[in-house]
Amino acid sequence: MVPQNSTDTRIKSLFTPLAFKKLSLKNKLLVTYLIMAVIPIIIIGTISYMKSSRTIIRQTEAYASLMIGQINKDIDAYIDKFDRITYFAYSNIEVQQILESNHLQPYRRQLDNRDKMHQFLLGICVIDLNIDGVYIYTKEGELFHKNISEDSSIHEHYTFQAEPWYDEITKEDAKTMLIPIHLEQKYHNQRGVMNLSYIRAIKNIYNGRYLGFILVDINKKAIDEIIGETSSKMDGRILIIDENDTIIYDSEDRLFGIHFKNSGLRFEKNLKDYDTSYSNMNDNHIMLTNRSKQTGWTVMFITPTSQIRQKVYEIGTFTIFAAIFCALIFLIISTVISLSISRPVNKLKKAISSVEGGDLDVIADIGSNDEIGQLSRSFNKMVLNIKGLVKEVYETQLKKKEAELSALQSQINPHFMYNTLETVNMMAILEGNFEISDVLTSFSSILRFNLDNKSHIISIEKEMKYVSDYLNIQKVRYKKKFNVRIEMEPEIEKYRILKLTVQPLVENALYHGITEKEGTGTINIVLKKEKDRIRIVVADDGIGMTEQRLEDVTHSLEMEEALSKKGSIGLNNINERIKLYFGSQYGLKISGQYGVGTRCELLIPANLFEKGDEMHV
Repeated sequence: MVPQNSTDTRIKSLFTPLAFKKLSLKNKLLVTYLIMAVIPIIIIGTISYMKSSRTIIRQTEAYASLMIGQINKDIDAYIDKFDRITYFAYSNIEVQQILESNHLQPYRRQLDNRDKMHQFLLGICVIDLNIDGVYIYTKEGELFHKNISEDSSIHEHYTFQAEPWYDEITKEDAKTMLIPIHLEQKYHNQRGVMNLSYIRAIKNIYNGRYLGFILVDINKKAIDEIIGETSSKMDGRILIIDENDTIIYDSEDRLFGIHFKNSGLRFEKNLKDYDTSYSNMNDNHIMLTNRSKQTGWTVMFITPTSQIRQKVYEIGTFTIFAAIFCALIFLIISTVISLSISRPVNKLKKAISSVEGGDLDVIADIGSNDEIGQLSRSFNKMVLNIKGLVKEVYETQLKKKEAELSALQSQINPHFMYNTLETVNMMAILEGNFEISDVLTSFSSILRFNLDNKSHIISIEKEMKYVSDYLNIQKVRYKKKFNVRIEMEPEIEKYRILKLTVQPLVENALYHGITEKEGTGTINIVLKKEKDRIRIVVADDGIGMTEQRLEDVTHSLEMEEALSKKGSIGLNNINERIKLYFGSQYGLKISGQYGVGTRCELLIPANLFEKGDEMHV
């Protein structure tokens, strides 16, 4: 038995994959909205596409079936017209008399009869513009005819007796015949004319004896016109197949005269097995037929399935574009909604990140009255409280450092020391020992520096004077043990600096670098201005620090841990004081290599020294 909690956990893991967890709030909202929109659109679009596909195929079959049925009706009606026209010749008494006795009449009477027959046939020709010719042929072999071109003469070798239908029409029981579309062979100067012919046997209306026949040649254009009016509304191919399964009409003019079996078209049964109409669909084509009981002709409509699919594809393409359009609209709306939710959260997140980085002046400005707005206002109050606490701690630490420095400076009464040194200096001058006098003068200057400068902010000029006095004393002590090079840009003396920041660096360079080195060393002091900052470098070529020692010192500066001896103004003290006064972006950096030397870089803001700075505590 699987525990219910385990099952719930598995289900939840399916809907909360790791990739989704890593997304931002905005992207999670967008993905959720899009899934809720796209899936229904895909389902609806798929169902619509499938239903429309079936509907289009059914409508195409129904419409095409209706059209070919109409074509057959129009052909039947057209043929009926010629049945009535030829019957008019059959029932005309004068025509009957001429056919019965013309061969027995004198020549002049025969000419008169020929004129009458000519006028009669001319009347038939003008009934329909597609009539190419009308012919009456008697049982004695006399021919009366009228055709559209007066210049067209019947070929001398042509004879009706050679036609395959001649014996059929001369039988006693023959009435009418419809000859399918064929290539006309009657004339000298006409080639490639396609006609269909309607023939009626003419018999004596009294005794029923065969007198001859009337034949009307109808141009294929008549069928083109009938089919063209209808097929123009359909996108497909029209075939007409006669009773012998021979293709007598092809709207593409490619299969004329070919037996249906040899056409490459496939049907499940023979065409004659269908009384009226039938539809058949294979892999490549849809084929529909309609068979006329009157003419026995089968009208066939063929259309490639690709054309129907094209219409379906058009619907599918429209559906896809509509889905994409709806998805884009939904994407825009969901983006606006998600941004309205995620943007305040991101603002609050950035504010929190700024506070993490130490910026306590940041304010999360979210004007909404929802839960996020309430949270931002609580956050702003919290930051203000933290800022007040930090300021309180900062001021406490600053006062502590200043008290420690004041205590160190006050260990010996400065006035007592200063007066004593002046006395000794006068004694040295009286004795002529000027080297001792110089040392005492520098030391007195240092003492006066501590006496007169109660403020912790002084000018660089005073700080460097203090460094020079210190170095003068050390040069007497260490003789030629070290050299000093000072590079200071013009006007830089007027900028402010914390008191006792450069001298401790010089002292460290001397004691921990130069004195432990064999031979003479050099201390380089460089002061230069870089835009809105001042960089002070104190470098020596002394013994340097080991890699481990350098790592310890660097870590100590970063963590603000004291490494210097108690009671001294060490590197950490300098670094901490600079950061407390000027900000965390300023301070001290140490670099170097054992056996090569040490480099201390001090970075402070470039602020001009003013008289009011002396009052700063």
